[in-house]
This record gives sequence, C-alpha cells and structure tokens, in this order.
Amino acid sequence: MTDFDFRIEDIQTVHIWQARERIRPYVYHTPLVYSPALSQRTGGEVYLKMEIWQKCGCFKVRGAINTVATLSEEQRRRGLVTCSSGNHGTALAYAASLFGRPPTRVYLPKNAEPAKVSRIRSFGAEPVFHGENFLEAYAEAVAYYKRTGATYVHSHGDPRVIAGQGTIGIEIMEDLPDAEMILVPVGGGGILSGIAMIAKSVNPAIRMIGVESEAAPGGSLSFRDGRCHEWVEIKPGIADGIMGTLTPLTYELTRSRVETIEVVSDAEIVAAMRAFQEDEQIMVEPAACVGLAAVLAGKVSVKGKKAVFVLTGRNVNARKFNELIANGV
Repeated sequence: MTDFDFRIEDIQTVHIWQARERIRPYVYHTPLVYSPALSQRTGGEVYLKMEIWQKCGCFKVRGAINTVATLSEEQRRRGLVTCSSGNHGTALAYAASLFGRPPTRVYLPKNAEPAKVSRIRSFGAEPVFHGENFLEAYAEAVAYYKRTGATYVHSHGDPRVIAGQGTIGIEIMEDLPDAEMILVPVGGGGILSGIAMIAKSVNPAIRMIGVESEAAPGGSLSFRDGRCHEWVEIKPGIADGIMGTLTPLTYELTRSRVETIEVVSDAEIVAAMRAFQEDEQIMVEPAACVGLAAVLAGKVSVKGKKAVFVLTGRNVNARKFNELIANGV
C-alpha cells in the first residue's frame, strides 16, 4: 500500500487534539461503561468504550470527518474515492454528506456485509464491488484514483484519518485516567496508532494490546519479524471489519507503542460475541469482539487490571449475528 507516501512526521499528538476540536460538532463522546459481568468473567476491572453507539454505528466517522473537513473545495470537487470492507465506506459517505455531498465512490470486496453496503447507499455514495478481499478491492480503487484524479481517502494509512481515530484515546484517558490496559481491534492499524499515541503520551506505562483475525494476520507477522507485512494472504473470515493490513506508517506508529498484536480465530470471536450478548445484551460485530476473544481464549490476561475494550462497531446483519450466536462457525 505504498501508493500514499505519508511519513511518521506527518502525524503528531497535537494533530489528534486539533482533530478533536474539528470533529466535536459532528460525533458523540461515547460512554465508557463499566461491566460487572465481564469483570467477573475475566478477573479484571472491565470497561467498554462504546463506539458501537457512535454515529453510523462505528468509530470510523471520526477519521473520515476529520479528513473531509480538511480538504479544499477543489479536492472535494474532484470527488472522493476509497476502499473499504464497509465501515470506512459508510463513514466517508456520511462525512461527504456533511460537506456538500461531493461524488463519493466506495470500492468493496464482492462479499461485503449487506448491512454496511445499505448504509453506504443511504448516505448517497456509490458502492463498487471488486475482488474477493480488501486488498483486491484496494488495488482497483487506487487505479481509479490514479486514472481520474479523484481524492483518495485512505481507510487507515492517512495521518488525518489516524488523528480522527485517535480522539477515542483522548476520551478514554479523560474518563479513566488510571486505565492500565487498552485492547484494540487491528485491521490496518489506524485506530490502534491513534489511541496508542495519545494513551502513551498521557501514561507511558499503559499497556496497549492489538488483536486481529487469523484470516488477516499482517500485524502479528509484522511485530514478529520486525518489518511491515503490508501484503499478506487474506483468507475468508467473519471479522470483515478488520480484513486489512498495516501500512508502513501504521507499523512505525505502533511498533514502539504497542506491546503485542495477538491473533484470534473465528470460533474464538463467536465466543466473545456470545459473551457480549449474554453479559451486556449488546449486538457487537465480529471485528469489534476480538479483544475479548483474546482474553477468553487465554491469549491476553486482564486479571487484576483496569482494562478498556474498544468496541469499534455494531454493523452486522441481524440474521448473520443470530446464526453465529446460535450455531457458531
């Protein structure tokens, strides 16, 4: 994903604080909810950052709005384009609706979640289906951007997007300044980068844990090998919201701030979905469950710790959710 030559110098903590003021009129400061049941289940003091209650049903609106708000009229006039597994496309479509409704095209894999596609259309953007996974759709989106001159809004590798997602970290540290661990889902690493930058700047001792699906293990491979794996084989999996890979930028931002990136299976994700439904009566999309999945599977321990699970989205088809809860994978 080196088509966009962003450098680590292009994103600093000050940009996250600036993004917070920029997007404040358009997003919710989502609650940080203590969960007695999950605390008992895990042995930790568990708090849930409820981005599932964010506008558009996911955290992605923060980065999309911050980016579109900073574009010039000329950049918007040329139209917007992106690649997404669904949530970022929804967020970009919503952001475009707030700033003059420039033509917006969202490339998605052919198997994109129907609930997310419907939301993209509802905000006036055009979904375009290409390829079997995120990376194949991404290549086609980049080709369109180069061919037409449309403004590309990267789902996770753009400093403006990272700054927007990092505002979640500000809210967590304001609401729970003595948090000891934050567990964050990992696809492309934009949200992990932004939250880690803020959390570590406030409390260098806080433990940042990333968790990804074994179907798209680019982050864990990068941490294992000490270099960015930006092109990996993406296999079929239920956590469509994190079917991406780190970019060189998000790898550089996380490698010194994040303790580990763990990997969970689809079956472990479903177990976490059930736990959220049973203990908190909430519908959480598979990608947002990976942090709890890692804990329940014994891959991460929160015992005796104040731990924050970032619940990144709720955009899952109800029938699919119920089938997974009832029957597993």
